[in-house]
Amino acid sequence: MLPTPGAPLSRRTVLLGAAGLAGSAVLVACGSSGSKNTTTGTNIALSPSDGSSSLIPIFGADAAYQYVVTGSPQRLAFGVNGPNGEHLLDVPPSLSFQLSKDGQAVGNPTEVLAHTDGVPIGFYPYRATFDSAGTYQVEVTIDGKQASAPFDVVDGASSSLVPRGAAMRPSETPTVADARGVAPICTRPAGTCPFHTMTLTQALATGQPTALLIATPKFCQIGVCGPVLDLLTEIGPQFPGIQIIHAEVYTNAEAIFASSSGTVDGSRTPAAPADVSGSAQLAPVVDTYGLTYEPALYLANAAGTIVDRLDNVFDRGEIRTGLQAIS
Repeated sequence: MLPTPGAPLSRRTVLLGAAGLAGSAVLVACGSSGSKNTTTGTNIALSPSDGSSSLIPIFGADAAYQYVVTGSPQRLAFGVNGPNGEHLLDVPPSLSFQLSKDGQAVGNPTEVLAHTDGVPIGFYPYRATFDSAGTYQVEVTIDGKQASAPFDVVDGASSSLVPRGAAMRPSETPTVADARGVAPICTRPAGTCPFHTMTLTQALATGQPTALLIATPKFCQIGVCGPVLDLLTEIGPQFPGIQIIHAEVYTNAEAIFASSSGTVDGSRTPAAPADVSGSAQLAPVVDTYGLTYEPALYLANAAGTIVDRLDNVFDRGEIRTGLQAIS
């Protein structure tokens, strides 16, 4: 269930509270804006009163999520909501982001290109490294009007996320040969994807570059997790030297759908959060990587060092660039 006012957010609370809406990426991605909600720790997508478009963070922007951290490079995806609060795919080709803290500009404006290739919403992956914790904001101009989005940065030592530059962590992820109690091992609508032939532990032991996608397509209300997995299955074969692993968020997705008389083939929707939270079980890989959201794509070089991590939403171009960086 969703956390109560003032209650701390745990990985289980965030992921399970989001299950009926598509996993934590949707709790974050579908409920994001610059307006903070201290009741749930999420950001609720609100439109400006003048009917203009708004800039929204597609990530856990509140400090409770411990998502944006100091000390390592950060990639923050921002989207644009229309006048009625809808996520837009047709967005400006680029936006100039000005970062500020305590009313003072931090650095120079950064031009960020829009990404829309193969995903249902347009977004801007803004990258920065933060030296100090606190509340920041980015400001852009959309259709001649200023729009801003605040977000919190926490000390990197307090976050459970595995950052860029860190070593990958082995995990006995499910395979076609051994599901390891996960049912199904892949909720891809088209059937099990080709990335379940070996465990993550085995992939890392090969001494080859590794890409790990943690995502559960059938819990993705805004349709991000499914497309990014399909994009990876499309692009992955172009990089035969990279070991690619996909892992689901839940060990019992079938039970979750059954609790709402739904099916994993996508013909029905999953149970409401209150129903799901009592039955859903997170896969071990979620805790291994400290996730409070999905999807997440880890891109590691042959030494097992995380070169980049793509979170929440990423498109064909970012996936290809990421795979090129580790090949």
